[in-house]
Amino acid sequence: MLFTLFCLPVAAASVQPKIVLIIDDIGHRYSDHRALKLPREVTFSILPDAPLTTEMSELAHAQGRDIMLHMPMESFDGQDMGVDGLRVGMYENQMEVLFDKALQSVPYAIGVNNHMGSRLTSMFNPMRAFMDILKNRDLFFVDSRTSVKTVAEEAALHAGIPVARRHVFLDHVIQHEAIEREFDRMLLLAREQGVAVAIGHPHKVTMEILQRRLPELREMGIELATVSSLFEPAEPTMMAQQTAETSTEATLVAPN
Repeated sequence: MLFTLFCLPVAAASVQPKIVLIIDDIGHRYSDHRALKLPREVTFSILPDAPLTTEMSELAHAQGRDIMLHMPMESFDGQDMGVDGLRVGMYENQMEVLFDKALQSVPYAIGVNNHMGSRLTSMFNPMRAFMDILKNRDLFFVDSRTSVKTVAEEAALHAGIPVARRHVFLDHVIQHEAIEREFDRMLLLAREQGVAVAIGHPHKVTMEILQRRLPELREMGIELATVSSLFEPAEPTMMAQQTAETSTEATLVAPN
């Protein structure tokens, strides 16, 4: 059964709330190694063809982590995506060539989320073509939601691939108090919805807060889960009517 995860409320108190944490932008800096100290349930989303792409993919795989490809996509502000970026106006075969090159550079990737992409993810036809590419490779998609206009989930559902969305962006503001506040909001959403998907980055302050606070989850009765667990068969008590009204997501979106 395919479903989007933003709209699944907890249907029974006995269901343990779950947090899925994805660390984006892995592969550019040696300091990214500090993310390896996080629990193995934390997913790494690795940029293609970055200086440490292959090394971080191998190290994360050796730890038993889920690995995703952090696929560059065109943004509204025109930021440089690098050589692998997908642009509006590309033919599907052009997207496929670039995507396969990017995927080959990130060994062990089992899914994809967008890096930037506010422009591309807001256009249904290019995203539907992209989702067909993912379907042919048995990959799932997590919408980073870099724009409130995103249609990525809708395109994924039309293509028939597993899809989820980000609920919390931990370090939109790279300040201690702001990250702590978003961490607390992540906990609240997990309790309210049953599942909260959060994205962060390997900034020093983010890593320090996560290393300190993630061990608290067990005492709170909250499970830190892998991203792949989102696409396993759901418990009967977690099944719910898919209605947008059940979403409690804030309007904050990730940059680009």
